[in-house]
This record gives sequence, C-alpha cells and structure tokens, in this order.
Amino acid sequence: MARHAERALACPTPARTKDDGQPVIRHQEPALVPIVVTVPRRRSAACHRTGVRRLALAAGALLVAVALGLAPGPAASPVRASCASPVPIPDAMSLAEVVLVGTVTSTENGGRWATVRIEERWQTRGSVPDEIAVHGGPEPGVETSIDRVYSPGRYLFFLTFGRGYYLDNACTATTAWTQDLAQFRPLGVAPAPDVAAGVPAGSRDPVDIVPVVALGVALLIALMSYGLILRARRRPPDWVR
Repeated sequence: MARHAERALACPTPARTKDDGQPVIRHQEPALVPIVVTVPRRRSAACHRTGVRRLALAAGALLVAVALGLAPGPAASPVRASCASPVPIPDAMSLAEVVLVGTVTSTENGGRWATVRIEERWQTRGSVPDEIAVHGGPEPGVETSIDRVYSPGRYLFFLTFGRGYYLDNACTATTAWTQDLAQFRPLGVAPAPDVAAGVPAGSRDPVDIVPVVALGVALLIALMSYGLILRARRRPPDWVR
C-alpha cells in the first residue's frame, strides 16, 4: 500500500478526453515567487552641491558668532536708573576725594572688587600706594542697584576713602581710559610712560590678549570647517550614509 501511495504522489493523475479517449497528462505549473531587489537611492549632483553650500554657510555663521562673542568691548559699567545724569570730568574732579589713573590687574566678588596698579595720581589727599584695592560694591551675597563691575584694563578712577580700601560705584565718573581723557590731566602731573604709550608697564595688558585668543579660536574653527567641506566634496554624488 505504501508503494502504491508513492507512485500516486510521483506520477500525475491521468484523465481521459471526450474526443479520442487517450489519457492526457495535466502538469501543475510551479508557483512564481516574487524577487525583491533593493535599488540604492542616488543623490543628484545638484543635491550634493546644495549640501556642501549649506555646510559652508553654517560654518561661516558659527565663525562670525564666535568672533563677535570673543571680541573685546568697553569695560564700563552700565549706569542704573538710580543714578543721576553723568557729571562732566572737570566737575567730577572738583567733587572727588581721589582721582587716579590705574590698571585693574585682578577682580573678585563678581568683578565688583578690583586690585589696581596706580600709574598716575591726579588728585589725592595724602599718599596713595602703588597698588590699591577698589570696592565697587558691597560684600559677597549683597547687591545694590549702583554696583560697578570691573574688567582688566586701564581706568580713570574717581574714588572716596574706605576702611583699608577705596570706594567706587556705577554713579561716579570712573570710566575706561582713552587717550581723549589725557586733556584733563592736571598741570604738574607728568604722564606715565606706559599711559602715554597706551600699553601697561611691566606686562601686557590682559585686555590685549582677548583679540589674540579670539583670533586663534576663529582660525581653529575655520580649519575644522574647511576640513568638513573638503571631505564632503570628495564624496561621490550618490553617496548616502
């Protein structure tokens, strides 16, 4: 019985036609299996060039942002609403206890306390050491609406005496030094060589280092951006990650 079953499976089933009575073999057609072929997506050359241009624009925008963010600016404190209108320099000199030209070498307390190297003594009451401490605000943790914040650089200071330090605030005539302020130098006060030359004596002004650092960072970003653009240009137009 098993042998007859194997023959039944192996041989096609005969069938007779109505015309001649001869057996006709019916063959079963094999099922068609669809074959799926994945064709890689191609990128056009125009799309490739557009991507390179967008990368270049993004790199340029980043370079400009960094350059603007690191560019040095004036170190003057903003005048708050609680201050009166600015007093002209000659009037401020007649009211101030101490008028000095000095360079801020370091700061603390959020920039409100400064260590100042004195270069010219325009108006004093008593002796002023070569280095003083200037407080533009109260102790840490306390803030007022007239706090002055300092940055490294040269200033024309209008100060009053404190206890072991000098006092200043955002409402005084203290201002970042420019050569235009030299016209207010009192008679009998010799200009310090470094003030006249515009460069602090003994060391480079820390403010002058900022453009160098900004230029170095900008150059580094430019080189990295150029490398990315060059790499993108070397890829074939149909390259897809």
